[in-house]
Amino acid sequence: MDKTTEATIPETGVGLKPESRATPAYYLSAFLDNFIPLAFVLLLWEGVARLEIIHPALFPTVTEIFTKMWELTLEGIFLKDVFHSLARLLSSVFFAIIVGTICGLLMGTSRWVEKILIPPLNFFLAIPGIAIFPIVILWFGLTEKAIIFTLAFEASLSIMLNTWGGVKSVDVSLINAGRALGASGYPLFYKILLPAALPAIITGYRQGFSRAWRILVAGEMLASIGTGIGFRIFEARAFLASDVMYAGVIIIGILGFLLERVVLRSLEIFTVQRWGMVREL
Repeated sequence: MDKTTEATIPETGVGLKPESRATPAYYLSAFLDNFIPLAFVLLLWEGVARLEIIHPALFPTVTEIFTKMWELTLEGIFLKDVFHSLARLLSSVFFAIIVGTICGLLMGTSRWVEKILIPPLNFFLAIPGIAIFPIVILWFGLTEKAIIFTLAFEASLSIMLNTWGGVKSVDVSLINAGRALGASGYPLFYKILLPAALPAIITGYRQGFSRAWRILVAGEMLASIGTGIGFRIFEARAFLASDVMYAGVIIIGILGFLLERVVLRSLEIFTVQRWGMVREL
């Protein structure tokens, strides 16, 4: 094999793209592409609210909501809630990524592990995450542990499923090509199977994150542990503070959007998109 041919075939068996799009200009363009539709929705919201078709106490204007959001931020209330919610989310997703990825890889490479884990995996996937939260409260009480355990457990299920599916769906020709080049055992795993399954694994991270984020808000409402965005929304409901409720919902959307687009999208850009394994968006 000559040097020209060798340069076009990396260890993963997938051609590299000349450069990644993870640049400041790309992020600015992506921000504008996503901000303009959201700005239109907010302007429409402002106009409908000012018409007072719905009572202002139930449907405040966007300016009132952002004013209240700014006031609570200056008071440090929202900052504390965001910090505690993100700490719970990130710690739980961290454990979920470790457990879900390892179990999914074992399921995809071992027939015995697959037979053992598939039935309980399908069983727990059919149960809404918030349904097991009261049971977890019986174990840990109304504590941080109850929320983190529930989030980690639920997120690990999605990660496990996608990782398993990604490994199982690797093209047989890639595996045969790797074996023909002398790769076997562990080298075959980390040079062929793992890179080829990475698009599905990252999709699992996204789904696991989304699943944990939704359960987090509901869990904070049920646990009533004094901090967190979900707790703040639920507390505002008792006082009919609709501006605080809407502000909390908007913050949830903004944080979820930023974490998905900045963290997980960047991971995708630097790996599978750069390697040419997924189509550029």
